[in-house]
Amino acid sequence: MSISHSINSNFDKASTTRESIAAFLAVTLVLYSLYQWLLPKPAPGIAYNPKATKSLFGDAPSMIKEVSVTGEFRVWCAKQVKQMNSPICQVFIRPFSKPWILLADFRESKDILMRRREFDKSSFLAQGMACMGSFHGIYTTGDKFRSNRQLIQDLMTTSFLNNHVGPAIYDKALEVMKLFELKMELANGRPFSVKKDFEYASLDVMLEFAFGKNWVHTATGPQVELLSKMSSSDVKLGALDQPVNFPMVPIVDFLKSVYEAPEIVEKTINAIMPQLQTWWWSKQSWYKEIFGEKERIMKEQVAIGLRNYRSGNVKTGIEHMLEREGTRAEKERREPDFDSEMFGDIVGGHHTTSGAMMWLAKYLTDLPQIQTKLRSVLYETLSFAKEENRLFTLEEIRRANLPYLDAVIEEMLRINAVTVTREALCDTMILDCPIKKGTQVFFVSNGPGFLSPSIPIDDSKRSSTSLEAKLKANWDETQDMTLFNPERWLLRKNSGDGLSTDDVDFDGAAGPQL
Repeated sequence: MSISHSINSNFDKASTTRESIAAFLAVTLVLYSLYQWLLPKPAPGIAYNPKATKSLFGDAPSMIKEVSVTGEFRVWCAKQVKQMNSPICQVFIRPFSKPWILLADFRESKDILMRRREFDKSSFLAQGMACMGSFHGIYTTGDKFRSNRQLIQDLMTTSFLNNHVGPAIYDKALEVMKLFELKMELANGRPFSVKKDFEYASLDVMLEFAFGKNWVHTATGPQVELLSKMSSSDVKLGALDQPVNFPMVPIVDFLKSVYEAPEIVEKTINAIMPQLQTWWWSKQSWYKEIFGEKERIMKEQVAIGLRNYRSGNVKTGIEHMLEREGTRAEKERREPDFDSEMFGDIVGGHHTTSGAMMWLAKYLTDLPQIQTKLRSVLYETLSFAKEENRLFTLEEIRRANLPYLDAVIEEMLRINAVTVTREALCDTMILDCPIKKGTQVFFVSNGPGFLSPSIPIDDSKRSSTSLEAKLKANWDETQDMTLFNPERWLLRKNSGDGLSTDDVDFDGAAGPQL
């Protein structure tokens, strides 16, 4: 009996062991199959990095590593195009999602942006800008987008720009010049940073644009006031080539909200899971402080704007927007919706304007020959101010025809172009490659065809609308396209080398620009 019991016991143990092994193998097989299923799946016919398809995180670690150092997602995109040597390639950034498509071809990019209705604004950007509130930049083309865009139509008119925005910019420029003069005197020949000065100046201009004199706080004014009370003994000076660090007056909370919002948007856009990150941040005290202050001030300024608009005193940006919404609501026989989109416009204008000013300052400092040419053109065109040893007036600079100045600005924008995105609204094709609905497409405007020679493409792969459209913008790609050369944008009227309006015309369509 004991022998039989022992045999049965050993059999049961062996059976249990076999079942355990089978279960382990089954679980392992299921997990392995799940892992393989979750790995990035390349779209057929589009170049990609094979290593990225062997990791659940795809290209994300490579992207995060570089962007965390440089802060430049667009540079990383251009590197991928160069490595794969293809005008269209795909990268895998967000786990368990469709690949992102990188398109480095001006002709096809322009075609998609202008003529192909199967693409619209990217949800990728909309998620990143969710913190802006009711802002046209987060909406795809439709009634809500058009409705919000209509609110800012009056803000692009010649009368508003000349009578409200122009004077604000001119006055702020004078204040910044005063700030620089104070810093130069205190630094005594030493360098100093102007980054925050430009950022604060653009911040003040956008607040003046939006609220006018209804808003009394500035970012630049307190800095000027502080430095005007200082002497050289109050500044710590090092070697002649060592930058001087000047004290900064803290800005008020609402200005801080506008100042910090672009960084929040940028970090959200670059996040692996933006919606989860936004949700998590919204629970944090610092986030609540920034956007709580934003809500408080925007409600306050809307209330002031409404009082002014209803009393017939419409001057500021927000008052024009409220007037347009009130008139529109009356025609449509509905209650007006005064949920202003102005905060998004303030943030967008501040971020882009300050960035443009900093890049211009860098190029004109690095390239004194360009600065000399520009200064000469300004002296020649605004000769009365030069002869009278005074600064030109707003009216003089507004009426002046300065093609070389336009070219300098356009060249700065070309070299530092942002990466434009679109989303496929349906299954479609790009360069004869299948693109699934919901795929994010990034136009790499700092890659081939823009800052390096184009990658050849067989016309048979292009869309019919691309082939039918006339392509005017075309650089001489034998030249170094990374060089800062404003004269790319000029059409010469004579055989000389002058740069005044008698010698050249500015052509904003001379080369590829998205």
